[in-house]
Amino acid sequence: MNAATQVSSRFLTWSAALLLAGAAACSAPPTDTGFGGDGTGTSANGGMNTNTGGPAKGNPNANGASSSGGTGGNSGSAASGGSTSSSGQATGSSGSTSGRSSSGSSAGSSSGGVGAGDGGSSSDLAPPAAGTGIQIATPDYKAGDPNASQMIVQPGQEIFLCYYVTLPNQQVEVGAFQSWMSPGSSHHFIVFQGGNQTNGTIQSCPIGIGQWIYATSTPGQVVGMNMPQGVGYPFPASTQLILNMHFINTTSGPLVPKVKLNIVYATNVQYQAAAMVSFNAKINVPAATAAGPGTQTVSGTCTAPAGSKFFVMSTHTHKHATAAIVTYTHLGQTQEIVHTGTTSTYPADQEQGTGTDWEHPGVGQWGAPNFLTVQSGDSFGYSCAYSNPGSTPVTVGETAASNEMCMAIGYYYPAGSTSCN
Repeated sequence: MNAATQVSSRFLTWSAALLLAGAAACSAPPTDTGFGGDGTGTSANGGMNTNTGGPAKGNPNANGASSSGGTGGNSGSAASGGSTSSSGQATGSSGSTSGRSSSGSSAGSSSGGVGAGDGGSSSDLAPPAAGTGIQIATPDYKAGDPNASQMIVQPGQEIFLCYYVTLPNQQVEVGAFQSWMSPGSSHHFIVFQGGNQTNGTIQSCPIGIGQWIYATSTPGQVVGMNMPQGVGYPFPASTQLILNMHFINTTSGPLVPKVKLNIVYATNVQYQAAAMVSFNAKINVPAATAAGPGTQTVSGTCTAPAGSKFFVMSTHTHKHATAAIVTYTHLGQTQEIVHTGTTSTYPADQEQGTGTDWEHPGVGQWGAPNFLTVQSGDSFGYSCAYSNPGSTPVTVGETAASNEMCMAIGYYYPAGSTSCN
């Protein structure tokens, strides 16, 4: 994975929203969800992932009739989308037996993280069943604890924090991410890999550094992302993760947000996943004039190795964006595969209900056997259009109210070297 893919740019603080394998949106985001959306309806991922938990038997088709975890799935509590118990004995770790939502009951919403529905609102996220994964949670507030006290967000305050967690001394393959933020705790959190702080440290960090792993921005909901069957995202032994958290308190009282992340182990891994992440630093939207708002469009291209199978693609911008688009060029023909913003027709492979605006970015999804498979000479394009009604220019940066971003984030396997400009 090269520097462009590793997302070590100091601007990638945000950046979030998409999802997994190396990858989510500010909501203000996750999808946003990380990369999810808030639309309701049938999810395209029901039953797609059968590589987590126990002896999963879910249907591998994108619209399978079985739950994605299958019998014996790892996390089927009510909080994470199941209907009976934390071991998922009846309905599996994500999705109902009807496969209508990839991470919830049959009536669940499709607004999960990239590649996963969220099962509607939830008051909490249950940890994975013993032996099937681990849960990372920010510490509860305790008076006199200077570390945990940093999680307090005062009225009108906007803060950026990093929580450093060192994983166990054993390599794991991740089959799914599940996350939850307490209601009112938005803006987002992004998971980076590559910290070097003492385990459990919380500190101010306006800039996120490391390899992009996962992100979400939908508070009060369990969201997540499933890897395809036989695919895992590798974490070496003693990997340190950085939960880069962005909080905005618009209430009249202090908030103590809580963030939880489940890492669900993959089984029967044949391939390793990676993320292709773009970041455009050329944003400088001029101030409005008497003639109207200032406007700008920025764009770039990305390439991936031939044979790469993409299963999720999304975008990330802030509130000045009027459109964010990802295209795919194959054999000289170019088509939209992700569209965020008002349009009469969204791409055929975009999850229903996503793409309505910057807080609910479009999510392109592909499942077996019809992954978006790159061939020699293929490329991806991305572009973001902005409108600035304010009196000062809008430049690239972290704050959703006054800065902008332009990102395209895709997840694929087998892992390889991607490039974006």
